[in-house]
Amino acid sequence: MTKQIDDLSRYYRYELVHGDHADFIAYQRNQGDGVWQTYSTWMIPRANGE
Repeated sequence: MTKQIDDLSRYYRYELVHGDHADFIAYQRNQGDGVWQTYSTWMIPRANGE
């Protein structure tokens, strides 16, 4: 089972990016030669008190 997951991780990934007022999760696919293209992005807003 681990081998199958490792094989899939070469083709897509999720990246977490921290911003000043929100965090973002980006879904990316490998286009080849180390080039990753973002297909979708989700914003996670932070509470006003932070």
